[in-house]
Amino acid sequence: MNDSTKREVERRKVRGHGPKTVACINAELAAIGYKLDRRLDCKSANRYLSGEFAGQSYDAINAYVVEADTGLSFANDNARRDENFQTLQRIRFNQELYAVVRGRILEL
Repeated sequence: MNDSTKREVERRKVRGHGPKTVACINAELAAIGYKLDRRLDCKSANRYLSGEFAGQSYDAINAYVVEADTGLSFANDNARRDENFQTLQRIRFNQELYAVVRGRILEL
């Protein structure tokens, strides 16, 4: 893991969110009706565009989250917009669930 990715993990730990295993992430998503579809992982360098960390980046894997029963992306126009969706959005926006995989932060 490079230094910028280590710094990002530390920032998240300060906010109370430590890395999980991919299996743990899948279990937590399953509890609200979602799962990861790892076939569509997207490796990238995620960059802060504003705020105190503007311009800083870290290596990431952006994961594809789908409804467990329908296989629809959570972002699909036809996907559910229920309480579980709201929970997923809170998890995503707060960066509560993530893993470190091959030196990259796998995030939802």
